[in-house]
Amino acid sequence: MGITVQIIKENKDGSANAQVRFDKEGLETLVQWGLVAMLTKAVDAYRVRPEEDEEVVVAPVKKPKKKVVKSK
Repeated sequence: MGITVQIIKENKDGSANAQVRFDKEGLETLVQWGLVAMLTKAVDAYRVRPEEDEEVVVAPVKKPKKKVVKSK
């Protein structure tokens, strides 16, 4: 996989103009990670009040009592 970034010009505001070169595998990786980042932001934006999300509470499982059978 090959991804290279070359800074062409540094701007006064701190940004820069850059040239990005990549091969096929690099493109696939950039697209995959880009989609993951977009979906993550969408989920975060949808969750307006995460503090109100329901907490999952798992109740302890009670083991059934063993029945003692007396032989005659």
